[in-house]
Amino acid sequence: MRREKPPKKPALLNILSDERDKKDEEQTNEEMMLDSIGCTSNVVYIDKSKKKIFVANAGDSRCVMGKNGKAVEMSIDHKPESQTEIDRITKSGSTITEGRVDGNLNLTRSLGDLKYKQRE
Repeated sequence: MRREKPPKKPALLNILSDERDKKDEEQTNEEMMLDSIGCTSNVVYIDKSKKKIFVANAGDSRCVMGKNGKAVEMSIDHKPESQTEIDRITKSGSTITEGRVDGNLNLTRSLGDLKYKQRE
C-alpha cells in the first residue's frame, strides 16, 4: 500500500548522509521509530572447493552446526557481559547499565539500532 504523504527523506538516510540540522530539527515519532529498529544476523558461506565454512554474526542470533550427532557452536553472542564487548562499548562513548547498552539494548552488536551508533 502506498503512503499518501511519505516523508521527504527516510530517517536512515538523514543519519547516514549527516545532512540533518540537529540543532533546529526535532525527530518525528516515525523517524525515532526507524532509528530504533534493529535486528541480529547470521551469515554462512560454504566454500566447497576449499572445504571450509565461514560464519559471521551480529548480535545474539546463534549459529550451530550438527557434527556426528552433536551441536557445534559456530558463533558467539555479542552481549554486554563479555569483557571484550564492555571495553568496545565504553571506548565508543556508551555505557553498560544493568547489563544493557545505554540501559536499553541487551546486545552489543546489531544491524540497525542507529540511535545507539551516532555520537555528537
